[in-house]
Amino acid sequence: MDDQDLMSRIRDGDQKSFMELVDCYKKRIITLCYSYTKDSYEAEDLSQDVFVTFYKNAAKFRSECSVSTYLYKIAVSKCKDFKRKRSIKDMLFNGFNSEVGKIEEVDEKLYIRQCIAKLPNDIKIAIVLYYYVGLDQKEIGTILNISTRTVEGRIYRGKQRLRSMFSKEGTYVCRKNGTI
Repeated sequence: MDDQDLMSRIRDGDQKSFMELVDCYKKRIITLCYSYTKDSYEAEDLSQDVFVTFYKNAAKFRSECSVSTYLYKIAVSKCKDFKRKRSIKDMLFNGFNSEVGKIEEVDEKLYIRQCIAKLPNDIKIAIVLYYYVGLDQKEIGTILNISTRTVEGRIYRGKQRLRSMFSKEGTYVCRKNGTI
């Protein structure tokens, strides 16, 4: 089913088509949300909010981008709102300190997430969308309203910064498709 047909059905109130869309993208949206929330329950709540917003705004969808790009734009916007609200709360209530302990004290995935969390937001979102959500650079550029070349640069700088963080700790993280 193409994007036009899918959106037409969703606009007409076809719940089955909407549920197919949710099933198709749920895991990727939750992964994206988790990169911001660091809490699985918060990530699920935020992803539900993303799909509700998508459904409510289905009539506003223009065919300038794909359905997935539109969905990711909503998700990134919701995540940024969440992050902004969370940082204000943390400032007001003097939130917990997220310093990373020795690598022996944390598992590898948690350590990587903590290192990614330390990256500047523009670089972090490009890394998460590319490596965790699995989007290509062109689609990331569309979602973030930046050029593909800028996305490429952000991913490159992110990998460089992560390598630097890992080497300071004496840790080297290998992926199936290469070394970070």
